Amino acid sequence: MRRVAPVLALLLLCGLSACTSEAEPEEGASTTLTVLLDPDVTTAQKTAVEQRLRAMPSVADVVLKTRDQAYERIREDSPDLLADVKPEHLPESFSATVTDASVAEAVNLVMGTVAGVEWVGLTMAEADPLPTRIGAIVRLEPTVTGEQRAAVEEAVRALPHAESVEFEDRDAAYARLREQCQGKGDLAAQLDSRMTRPSLRVTLGMKGRGETDLPGIGRLDGVEGLHLVPVAML
Repeated sequence: MRRVAPVLALLLLCGLSACTSEAEPEEGASTTLTVLLDPDVTTAQKTAVEQRLRAMPSVADVVLKTRDQAYERIREDSPDLLADVKPEHLPESFSATVTDASVAEAVNLVMGTVAGVEWVGLTMAEADPLPTRIGAIVRLEPTVTGEQRAAVEEAVRALPHAESVEFEDRDAAYARLREQCQGKGDLAAQLDSRMTRPSLRVTLGMKGRGETDLPGIGRLDGVEGLHLVPVAML
């Protein structure tokens, strides 16, 4: 994964990591899917990515975001992340809403294998106010060592608002996702066991807890990705 993907991933996380809310939990809230394209993506690949995304079950509001739009968002929200990054260094991307939490993770994994895609992320769809509880999926690398996993789990459990932390191995993840995708078009058939990863699945109680170092968790050795999602996805 090139430099720009982690930059944008951190941007997606930073917006939620400092938020609190007085609302009741919206465990079934929609999820935003962000699909970053390879910098050298071809026109044909971009078209194929969009068509594949629009064909996914429960996916709506597919929008192409340009490099300039990505740059402006970073400049406005987190200018310190820009450093030497220029608009031409940033990838184009598609954003979409996944309205069914039960298929969002499978859509994320399948879209990550499409030619021309660099990275796919999940975040809570924007809501005002945010729910008092959200989920975090800390996806581990397939080659994560026992020592690395233990260090990541220790860091996650040390978060002041971590209410529960559960480990799921990749075989269990594959079985769960296959079951959840039954009756959702051909999504189950598109899944492959090689797509899944071991993960820590965390419930975060955000009400009145203030800031937390969620982006820091994403930078730990052995972590492949970090996604903030509705609790229903856990």
